[in-house]
Amino acid sequence: ARVPKIDLATVPVRTGTNYPDPHAAAVSDRRWQGVGDAGFLTALGVNLCTIPPGVWSSQMHVHTHEDEFVIVLSGTARVVTDCGEYTLSPGEMAAFPADGEAHHLRNEGTEPLVFLVASSRDSQDGCAYPGIDMKVGPDNIYRHEDGTPY
Repeated sequence: ARVPKIDLATVPVRTGTNYPDPHAAAVSDRRWQGVGDAGFLTALGVNLCTIPPGVWSSQMHVHTHEDEFVIVLSGTARVVTDCGEYTLSPGEMAAFPADGEAHHLRNEGTEPLVFLVASSRDSQDGCAYPGIDMKVGPDNIYRHEDGTPY
């Protein structure tokens, strides 16, 4: 079987977030391309992400059922976790097992941060967002910790 070469120019660029206010502002300028979808992957999600200076990749979160793997291609990522902070430079990687450390990436530099993120695609996955009274389940409805929808 032939492995399809992905033509990045044909992969739609998506922007923004579906986070409810007030949690959307820090991530609203992020951009990503579903390169895994473009390659017809079904069990593995792969996104090429571009984070402008001053923008976050996401709110700090932890997945319930999905592992995540990140590799920085250009720029510098400030990785913030509930266990500490560190930087990732081009070629450096980080892995976030399901139910592990809450995490997100911040672009505190002056150049765009570009990275690939890969994750398992689990239909039961949800996320907890520690410290901001938000969670989301497999239904993709954002709720307060008490279960009230945003």
